[in-house]
Amino acid sequence: MKPIPVTRPPKVALGALDDVRSVFWQCYRHLFPPHTIAAQTSNGSVVISWSIVEDPHAKYAYAAPVMLRFDQALVDTMRQAELQQRVSIATQHEPALRQGLRGYDPYTRFPNARVVVIG
Repeated sequence: MKPIPVTRPPKVALGALDDVRSVFWQCYRHLFPPHTIAAQTSNGSVVISWSIVEDPHAKYAYAAPVMLRFDQALVDTMRQAELQQRVSIATQHEPALRQGLRGYDPYTRFPNARVVVIG
């Protein structure tokens, strides 16, 4: 069987964060457990989760995921900015993430992703 041709190769390795989203992650990772993993999807969102398998309250092996979706204008602004400006911009959006995480339960019985729009 022949492989199906792909019209657009991924800009980064599967799951790896590009240079814009990695700045957001570095600025926000303190809000999550130290062993949290963040991965970029093909549409540019970032999925965040962590292992809870050893927790006695855990029904599943991983916490209900948090998905960050980024406004395209914000991504474009970040691409044009220098590193220090990127950090400043990402930090300014942390309150939106904190607000989006209100009421989030990593142990939820029905682990749907919590989606937070940044920008």
